[in-house]
Amino acid sequence: MLATLMLTVLIFLLVLGALLWVRTPRYRIERHNVISLLEMVLMGQATENDWQVFAAVPLRHDEVLNSIQERCLEIEEREYIGGETAFLFSQKGLDDLRSILKELKELETDVDH
Repeated sequence: MLATLMLTVLIFLLVLGALLWVRTPRYRIERHNVISLLEMVLMGQATENDWQVFAAVPLRHDEVLNSIQERCLEIEEREYIGGETAFLFSQKGLDDLRSILKELKELETDVDH
C-alpha cells in the first residue's frame, strides 16, 4: 500500500515536472518571413491561408513589422480579391505591397550593415 502511494506521488511529480519544463511552442513571424510572404503574394504563389496567418498573428515584438502589418491590412480592406485568380490582390494592391516590400528590404539591408 505504501509502495503504491509512493509510486503514485513519484509519477505525479514527474508529470508535473515535465509540464513545467516543456513550454507551449510560440509562432513568431520575423522580417524575413514577411519578405517571403510578400514576394509570394506578388508572384501569385501565396494562398489565402498564408495571408490570413500573417494577418492574424500579433507582431508586437517588432514595431516596424507591426506597422507594416497594419499597412498591409489597410491594403487588404481596399484591394483584396481572394482566390478568384492566382493573385490575392488587385493590381493597385499589388503595387502598394511591392512598395512595402521594397521598404522592408531596405530596412533589412540597413540592419545587416
